[in-house]
Amino acid sequence: MALNKATIQTISLPHICIPFFLIYDTSTIGISIQIFRKLFKGGILKLDIISYSELLKQNKSSSVKMIEAALLNKGIIGVNNIPHFDIKSKQYIKAAREFSDLDQTIKQQYTPNRDIGDTEGYELGAEWFKNNNGDWQIDDKKASYYAFVPNHHRNKWPSEIDFKTPYLELGELIFNTGKMLLNVIGLNESLGLIHDDLIGYGRMLHYQKENNVANTNLNWCGAHTDHGIFTGLIPAYYFQNGNEIDEPDEAGLYIVPSNKHDFEKVYVPDKSTLLFQVGEFGQIISNDRVKATKHLVKKAKNEIERYTFAVFFSPHQDMTIRSKSTLNKDPRYIKNQTPDGFISYKNWETASYEQYRVR
Repeated sequence: MALNKATIQTISLPHICIPFFLIYDTSTIGISIQIFRKLFKGGILKLDIISYSELLKQNKSSSVKMIEAALLNKGIIGVNNIPHFDIKSKQYIKAAREFSDLDQTIKQQYTPNRDIGDTEGYELGAEWFKNNNGDWQIDDKKASYYAFVPNHHRNKWPSEIDFKTPYLELGELIFNTGKMLLNVIGLNESLGLIHDDLIGYGRMLHYQKENNVANTNLNWCGAHTDHGIFTGLIPAYYFQNGNEIDEPDEAGLYIVPSNKHDFEKVYVPDKSTLLFQVGEFGQIISNDRVKATKHLVKKAKNEIERYTFAVFFSPHQDMTIRSKSTLNKDPRYIKNQTPDGFISYKNWETASYEQYRVR
């Protein structure tokens, strides 16, 4: 069925209020039973989605209000019907799987030398975040491949496969779409954020299958907020025994909406929807007008693996700000601010890496 329009409504039952998507096209009206069943389980975020064609109409008040409401109140939004997004996503996933299937000794040849400030390339289990007990827990099944978007002389690319082309083509599509969203919500030159100076940083994410039943870490990625301005994220692809499968009920991306306190699962209706969420420096420069999106990724059972791709938006490292945000009480801000209360993005980023990278 061609998806021409989607609205979000709410169905009320005794003691239950369940959001669901009513999906219809020009020829028929029907309820997606699969979506309803997923949402009936509760704890599901009502994701707001705007079409790419509406995003292009940045002066249309209804579109602007919808985007602002989603990002200001929830911290996340979906954009669908982006030209070529489907095919570029699938080409990237194919290449990411090919790279991940290479022998570990080959992949390690592309590991960055962090001691000399090198950050581009392949890593496994390099980050940790605090769990519910306040203990630092390593993301032991999370493999990454970092590269600048667009391409940069610091990027390194494997010679065994063509990872460069699909990585950059998808990354640039996400990067350009995200800039339009940032402009709509006012994270632009009006706050000193020069879009021509924005830096895109891509990250392949391969969440490897969990085959150790004794592993107490239930998350592929621990709870945290991204330290940059903005993050673009494609819907995840799941595989079991080499075959693509639907997202398992227990697994996936969970966020704490800006206007709530508990984690909710982000249900994405199809693979054509690109996600964007807010980062900490976006909160800092906006003086809390937008809030950084706290999120985590829960593991799947039964030896299932997960692939996705993120693009992080950062300002020029020399950008400085004296913020009224609540994040000015964060130790990373306090320890790195100037005597008159300014902080540079370079110092914020460095402090964030030091906090979350495994030592």
